[in-house]
Amino acid sequence: MARDVFAYIGEPDQLMSVREARLLGGRQDGVRMIQLDNGGALECTILPGRAMDLYQVRYKGANLNYIAPCGIVAPAYYDARGTEWLRSFYVGFLTTCGLQHIGSPAEIAGEVRGLHGREANCPAEDVRVTRDRAGDSMELTVEGTMREARIFGENLRLHRTYTFSYGEDAFTLTDTVTNHGFGARPFLLSYHINFGYPLLCEDTEILLDSLGVEPRDAHAAQEISRWREIKPPTYPYQECCYFHELAEDAQGRSGYTIYNPRRHIGVRVSWKHADLPCFCQWKMLGKGEYVLGMEPLNAPLDGKKIGEEGCTAPVLQPGESKTYTLYFTFIEEL
Repeated sequence: MARDVFAYIGEPDQLMSVREARLLGGRQDGVRMIQLDNGGALECTILPGRAMDLYQVRYKGANLNYIAPCGIVAPAYYDARGTEWLRSFYVGFLTTCGLQHIGSPAEIAGEVRGLHGREANCPAEDVRVTRDRAGDSMELTVEGTMREARIFGENLRLHRTYTFSYGEDAFTLTDTVTNHGFGARPFLLSYHINFGYPLLCEDTEILLDSLGVEPRDAHAAQEISRWREIKPPTYPYQECCYFHELAEDAQGRSGYTIYNPRRHIGVRVSWKHADLPCFCQWKMLGKGEYVLGMEPLNAPLDGKKIGEEGCTAPVLQPGESKTYTLYFTFIEEL
């Protein structure tokens, strides 16, 4: 018989706890943070001060993602020039790239665009945390909106919602991008999902149904037969990027699993293939820079950019919205 857990508690924190804070000290000073646990084996740190991205995810107490030496950096320090974006790229479990540029820096029609765009450094507004009954259990949602807008240019908003259910080691991320301008506006979106130690090590398995793989450059081409291999950290290490054509399942979804059989921890990620048809794998296995990025995108990373002829970025008409949903499940066994 189903148990009404609410008969056993006096406060929702007994099931799913949430703590909100602002960070102090150094370049993280003032960044808003939300820490939560799902009442099971999952703990997440969300940064409304940095695009509602995920700074850290822990499963069964184990960290799952890489964190860069710069740590959390407030958006006031963002520098759009060239690759200066890297000085505030803490990496984390999720960094959102876009909405008007992804990939390498470029100059297009006289406008200089830095690495991976501005979205990751946009603080959220209208942030809300809600815990509600869901039948005999509880559901927790965290939501907020990022504004990427300027006069004489884009007027886009990205509304993000995370949804957790009590005791279920999973969550759903739902993003809705809306064009608040009066003209058609293309947009680019990359989910820079990043895995690190102890999930990531030489024991780690990559389960990815790839129909075809292309190297990004000559160095990656030399290593292409080993794109699934995760080796111990070395120094120096030259990063490798691969572009995959992913298969779809019967529901039209694509995805992958990252699993460590020695530690019995892993993550499954999936999404609707038609929404995010492109995929980039980033291997950076250097000492102190040990990370695997597995990144679905709505357009090719190295394709034509917004403002260039042949750009394949989706286009939103005035008032139009587009919604993306990603599903994350955390596992002990395959």
